[in-house]
Parts: sequence; C-alpha cells; structure tokens
Amino acid sequence: MTDENKSNEQLIKDLQVLRQRVAELEASKSQLRQYEEILKVFRTNMPIGLFIIQDGRFKFVNDNLRTLLADDADEIIESYSMKLVYPEDRERVREAALKILHGESAIPYKYRIVNKDGQIRWLLESVASIQYQGKRAILGHAMDITESEMAQEKLEEAYEKERRLRQELEIEVQRRVEFTRALVHELKTPLTPIMSSSDLLVSGLTEEPWLSVAQNIQRGAINLNRRIGELLDLARGEIGMLRLNPKRVDVLKLLQHVGSEMSAVATSNGQTLKVELPETLPLPWADEDRIRQITQNLLVNATKFTPEGGTITLRAKEQNGSLVVEVQDTGYGIPEEEQKRLFRPYHRQTGDREHLSGLGLGLALCKNLVQLHGGRIWVVSQEGKGSTFAFAIPINSRVQQAGTTI
Repeated sequence: MTDENKSNEQLIKDLQVLRQRVAELEASKSQLRQYEEILKVFRTNMPIGLFIIQDGRFKFVNDNLRTLLADDADEIIESYSMKLVYPEDRERVREAALKILHGESAIPYKYRIVNKDGQIRWLLESVASIQYQGKRAILGHAMDITESEMAQEKLEEAYEKERRLRQELEIEVQRRVEFTRALVHELKTPLTPIMSSSDLLVSGLTEEPWLSVAQNIQRGAINLNRRIGELLDLARGEIGMLRLNPKRVDVLKLLQHVGSEMSAVATSNGQTLKVELPETLPLPWADEDRIRQITQNLLVNATKFTPEGGTITLRAKEQNGSLVVEVQDTGYGIPEEEQKRLFRPYHRQTGDREHLSGLGLGLALCKNLVQLHGGRIWVVSQEGKGSTFAFAIPINSRVQQAGTTI
C-alpha cells in the first residue's frame, strides 16, 4: 500500500471521528459548552489541518492549518476559502468536494494552495457536512503532502528521462544494426567471388610457390568471412534477434570432429592439440552449429596465446545436469584485471598476435551464444601458467527457438 493510500484512509477515518464528535456536541443542551468543546477538540495539537467553512468563508481553523496559511488567525477567519486555492485547481476542488458532500465519493482529493510566504503547497483534503451554530457548514480535514508530491514529481521526471534515454538508445542500436547490415553486405559482395576463385585455384594448382599463394588467399578469405559472420551475429545479439535452432545434439561426435579439424591448425603453429573426451556424453538440447562455433572460437583463441611447443587440451564432461566443455592451454596466462573484460565486445587481449586482424568479437559472441542456451562461460587463468576457458549449458533445458534475423 502506498503512502498516499495510507494517508487517504487515515484522513477518512479521522474525519468520521471528528464528524461524530461534532454531532454529539451539537446535540448538547448547553450552547456555550458545545462551542467550547468544539474549540477544544479542534485546537488540539494534531498533525493535520482542521477547518470549518460556512457560506464560503472560514469560520474556524486549527493551529496546524493556521501556521501553514497565515501568521494571524484574524487573517483567515471570514476570508473566502477559495482565495487560497491555486487558480487552476479551484474548479476541480469544488467538484471533488461536492461529490463527497453528496455521497457520490469518499476519496480525499489533493490540490495546490498558495501559502503565507507565496509558496505553492500541496494539500490532501476531505470534507463532511455538519451543523455549526445552527446552520449548515463544511468540516474540512487537510494534510500537507508537499514533500511526497515533490518526490513523486522527481520520480516521474526520472522515469521520463529514462524513457527518453531508452528510446534514444533503441534508435542508436537500430542505426548501428542497419550500419552493420550494410557493412556486411558491402564486404560479402566482393568476398564471395574471392572465396570461390581461391577454392578453384587451390584445387587446380600443384606447383609451388603458386599453390602456397592460393592457399594463403583461401585462408585469408575464410578468416575474413568468419569475422564478418561474428560481427553480424554480435549485432543480432545486442538487439535480441540472435536465435537458436535447437535439437538433441551428439556432442561427443561434434567435439571429436572439431578437435580433428583444429589439430591441423595447432600443428601448423608448432603446438599440440589433445582431445580428452569420455566414452559417452549426454545429448543436450542445443543448437549444433552454435556449439561448434563456440568450441572453435575457444580453440582458435587458445592457438593465439599458446607459444610454439605448447599444448592445448579439449575436454568435456557431464556435471550437475549440465554439459561442461573446457579448453585448456599452456600459454602466457591472463592478468586478473584483464580477465574481467575478456567477454566484452571489441576487447582484445594484451599480446594478441593477430591484433591487427581481429575485432575482439569472438569471446563476446561466445558469451551471447552460451547465455542463449541458458548457460554460463568463464575463464580460470594465472600469468605464466596458461588459461582454461570453459562453458556449461543445461542438458535438458529448452532454449529459444529460431526467430527473425536481420
């Protein structure tokens, strides 16, 4: 329940008690005693403002309300009550009060007044019809809620500011996606004939050095195509448009195949790739192509930071209902402070031998893909003692289905 609701309830309750008390006093045989008792009740030190209005004029105000409205009670008594109400609120106050007096509403209303110092204050008010000195009058009960209204205004301003910033961010992200899509198109268009031509040259050449030249072109084209794919996937992930195509995946077979492919890369770098897998692994509900992509990215990352003669090990296991895949290397290790930034987009590790060709997207994309599977990714590393990158995905969790792509 909000503070305003509590105030409303208390206002109504207090007003009912006061109304009953006034009625009891009005029924008293002694007119003088009646008047004295009313004054005594109304002038008690209460945290609310009390007033009586008759024929549109103040007939009585208690000390609490007088302190808010004027320095002297004589300035208020017999003055028109509506003069204190902020001009723009007068009609609304009149209508709300009439609804309560006619029994059409029991909800206190709030409005602004201009106090004795010329400041605008907010009051929460309710009224009731009474007999006062033999004539019909209005008993009013008001609370100063200026602080809560100001806090509410600040909160609404903060919400509005947050809404505008969110809209601006969404527009900026959309612009970025449009730019990325245009960039990918511009890069893919000339890259497609380069890839097909390099494939043709590699398959048709046998003499050196032309075969090596063609293979270099082919590797460069494949690498560039992979970078472009990472850039597009990361852009999709940032706006929630990256989706999975899940099914039951034979992860053991997949990891064996990836390990076999990456062994050639490790060998060409003077490294050793070990594939240490159990005889069986569970079949997780996952996107096979994305699991392959994550594992390949981690292995490629390991080859960058493992020196010649080093060892890279690919492992997998079932643990606590999840499939855990690990890539361990005997490389340089990663400083603790840098480990916190590894999975951020466009971050490259210190000492990256391919820093001129890499965009720093691989690990960030891995994180997005693992999280889409409902899993997590992490690194354990110590400078000079190598690193272990690992990810875990739930075996039986139903992940996001395929959806719209850009």
